[in-house]
Amino acid sequence: MQTCGKSSGCELRTDIGAEHTTEYVVHCYYPCPPSDLGKPSMRFAPPVATRQERMDQFRRDRATAPVLRATFPTVEELRIELKFEAPSSSAPTPQSHVLYPPARAFFEYPCPYRDCDGHFDLGSAVKAALCDATHVAGEVLECQGSRIGDRATRRPCLLRLSYGVTAVFLGRR
Repeated sequence: MQTCGKSSGCELRTDIGAEHTTEYVVHCYYPCPPSDLGKPSMRFAPPVATRQERMDQFRRDRATAPVLRATFPTVEELRIELKFEAPSSSAPTPQSHVLYPPARAFFEYPCPYRDCDGHFDLGSAVKAALCDATHVAGEVLECQGSRIGDRATRRPCLLRLSYGVTAVFLGRR
């Protein structure tokens, strides 16, 4: 039994919507005022992090990540190529990242769509490239984030990322 907060004997019916939760007091025991029965009390869902908040978190995470030379001391260079494939609309521009020993060993990349809350974590791909005899790894990932659609509804992003990671070790150029 949930309570309305006015007494320990109040029962609530909860309707959960996309943007808010409405609770109705359906049965209440003394000392809760009977006038509250059937009245909705709206409780808003916690706000979804904005793109700016997500980007700020990425910057903080990147800033606290160890440097590449400390994490992978034998690596001279990491090349990360990102190519995007959109299911229906035009795809974002490909990206190329070259990381040297002083760079942060942070391998998460936000989805390039502004209205998407997803990201791609390539940490395991970097480790696979370091362990592979060819020092190359590549695969296709699908964004697990969601995008805002018509009338503020959320829909899956489904952006596909084809990536390639190439590791160059010290003295092996």
